[in-house]
Amino acid sequence: MADTAVFIQTVDSSGFPSGPPFLSRVLSGKIFRMNAAAFMQANAREYGDLVHYRAAGRDAFQFNHPELIQELLLRDAPYHHRGIVMQRAKFVLGEGLLTSEEPLHMRQRRLSQPAFHRDRISAYGDVIARFATQMTDKWKSGEVVDLHDEMLLLALRIVGKCLFDADVESDVHRIESAVDAFMGFLPLVFLPFSQLIERLPIGPMQRIRRARIELDRLIYGIIAERRREPGDRGDLLSMLLASVDTEENSGQMSDRQVRDECLTVLLAGHETTANGLSFALWLLAKHPEIQEQLHAECAAVMGDRPACAADYGRLPLAQMIFAETMRLYPPVWVTARTAAVSYEYRGFRISEGSLLLAPQIAVHRDPRFYKAPEIFDPQRFSDAGKAGRPRFAYFPFGAGSRQCIGEGLAWMEGALTLATIVRQWRLTLPKDSASDLAVSPMITLRPKHGLPLLIEKRT
Repeated sequence: MADTAVFIQTVDSSGFPSGPPFLSRVLSGKIFRMNAAAFMQANAREYGDLVHYRAAGRDAFQFNHPELIQELLLRDAPYHHRGIVMQRAKFVLGEGLLTSEEPLHMRQRRLSQPAFHRDRISAYGDVIARFATQMTDKWKSGEVVDLHDEMLLLALRIVGKCLFDADVESDVHRIESAVDAFMGFLPLVFLPFSQLIERLPIGPMQRIRRARIELDRLIYGIIAERRREPGDRGDLLSMLLASVDTEENSGQMSDRQVRDECLTVLLAGHETTANGLSFALWLLAKHPEIQEQLHAECAAVMGDRPACAADYGRLPLAQMIFAETMRLYPPVWVTARTAAVSYEYRGFRISEGSLLLAPQIAVHRDPRFYKAPEIFDPQRFSDAGKAGRPRFAYFPFGAGSRQCIGEGLAWMEGALTLATIVRQWRLTLPKDSASDLAVSPMITLRPKHGLPLLIEKRT
């Protein structure tokens, strides 16, 4: 059995844990050739479980072991603020759940939480299955279709209906253009004087400003319509508009606060789930034997009828496939924090302002916790497969008070969508497809060149 104890390499002359020297990264050209995800994976292999380097003019600490990640996300959470990307994202998202700090974050989470309770999510399940069926009813057998585009539209429709009781399909191009603009925002965050750059009238910032205006027009329009016709429609927006914070006596949310939460959920909620579904479909096309096992499960549970919310608990393989997909291709591929204060950590000094990084993309592929980690094996997430594995060897939705509030919705959306597709359709990689899927690790992990797959109707 592999040694799973924490391994921290001998500290270097700077008094920090070992890590990749900046000068050698420049001289070797690695800093220009290697994307951030590959860089963090290489760090975990070469330097151990706690890595130090310089990034964006700051000290950066990379946590690569479940024990250290648990300390980072739970025990030491009071010492941290959000990561630098989320701090800068306030420019667009405002003070939503992804960007706000305590105590505002906890207040907003408390007011939003009822929309994600189990009974609400169960009601959303029928919407998920209906929209997934409507999507596949439009497909034509024998065509090669970019299923990443299809998953983005599907996830956007689901979020719009379940959380805002709104049909956003007509706005899909505006929303996707905004998401693409925000993805281009990431490289700017790590440039010197990035806060000054954000205020300049340069191309990327102009696109982001235009996207923000378009999204504000959409979100504030929905809010205004619901203010005129109040009532509980069983969605997040109803709860936000009606909520009163009795614990802190802070009253109702302003339109600006409601806007920030709605925009956060709309953008983050559809992008991550769509990417996870896209990766799952590619893996099923690459592994036809597992695809056929899923088809057999769907046929046994659903027969000839469409999926429904009640099927979710009877589709264990669909759930395991989605879980294994997020191990190999976690849409949130790194969890970041910033040290709000200086503090001692395992004999080292973490100074205020340091970047603290827990990369799912590295930890989820650690051979100490996953045998043959590059292989797609959904049985890792059977009860037997999970037994004995550390809690933080797998954390696609984060942890602690910052754990994704929409996790339950994402699991149901993943399983029911996969079941709807594979019950009636066979997915195949087109001829001359690459054996590996190129990915783009921006704010989320997404397919770099879309996801063209051959779809064929089952008879």
